[in-house]
Amino acid sequence: MRVVDVDSHYLEPLDWLVQIDPALAAEIPPSDPIERIVRGVVGDLLDVVPPSQRPADPLALLGPSGRRSLEAMIAMNEEEAAEAAAGSKSSYEAEARIALCDENGIDVQFIGSTLGTGPYVSAIREGRPDLALRALESFNRWSAQTLSGHTDRLIPITLVDLSDVDWAIAEITRMRAAGSRAFQVRAEPVSETKSLAHPDFDRLWSVAEDLGMAVVLHIAAGRAELKQGWFFNGGDPSHFAILHLVNGSIVPQIALAALLIEGVLERHPGLVVIVQEFGISWLPHFMSTIDSLAGGPYGQFFGMTQSDYGLPLKPSEYMRRQVRVSPLVTADPLRPTLDLVPEEMLVFSSDFPHQEGREDAVGLFQDQMKDCSSRARERFFGDSIAELMDL
Repeated sequence: MRVVDVDSHYLEPLDWLVQIDPALAAEIPPSDPIERIVRGVVGDLLDVVPPSQRPADPLALLGPSGRRSLEAMIAMNEEEAAEAAAGSKSSYEAEARIALCDENGIDVQFIGSTLGTGPYVSAIREGRPDLALRALESFNRWSAQTLSGHTDRLIPITLVDLSDVDWAIAEITRMRAAGSRAFQVRAEPVSETKSLAHPDFDRLWSVAEDLGMAVVLHIAAGRAELKQGWFFNGGDPSHFAILHLVNGSIVPQIALAALLIEGVLERHPGLVVIVQEFGISWLPHFMSTIDSLAGGPYGQFFGMTQSDYGLPLKPSEYMRRQVRVSPLVTADPLRPTLDLVPEEMLVFSSDFPHQEGREDAVGLFQDQMKDCSSRARERFFGDSIAELMDL
């Protein structure tokens, strides 16, 4: 059985930008990894609540488990840096990662950023979008160089900013030549005046189809608005992070609904979308609801009639054709979702080396699929995404 891991990560060295582009590193203020991750969880809160009304320690905005996980990840990063300085191989280096994959029965692994967006965010906050795009280019170049010669098994996930479509097209084209097969976008509007489904992005989706580059929607890269008043609960401020996690499953649903209703997947039948770490329990409800709203019973009253909708396939049929969703091994039991959606829609991921991921994810998921057919197991672990993307 072939195993394709669609969602794993680097544990990048904190000085990766200095390594790849010291001149750019000197222009961009250093990013604090703790603030970066806290911002990834509750960033909109940091943007709208004055500092005087927030805890002095940003870690207080995370729940106790979140704080422990973040501290453990930073400690792992520092440990790897010390081992690398002593001459040992780090887990992000290609040969070491392949050895880990072999040990855990993984044939192909997509590898995305953990801290790679830090300089980009710092540049944006400094009002320097030109430096921000260079920062993404630098991370992508570092990623491609790190995995060079091994992209038959280790696939770098490209980071892009859709605010400049020409730049994004050039970047995914460059990275496809370097072995990438996927690029991550934020699962939210690109600006206050442009939906992710806007026709201006059709050029990008067409190029992605031609290149065989999948679109990745990943947790912390995009959010749905959660009104700031929920923060002022009269008690523990970290509970706001829990509300964010509850709200998290809304993020991919809004983004996918926009792509479906606006006909993006109809116009681009070869475009593949991979949804990562947003949970899976929302998927059956979403597929049923979006069908009902777009020409189904509910659409007769509050959504679209069939003539309003006007596309040849149901939204759920486009989902089945082009969208894949990965469960998080420590948080998303496969049942009952596995039994409620077409068997090809859920695909394997390990989320290694994050605290919520597992090296032994293959075995943990196999235990949950003992009563499944061999074909269902093969599709989940690798065949579904491999067939869709010609891997």
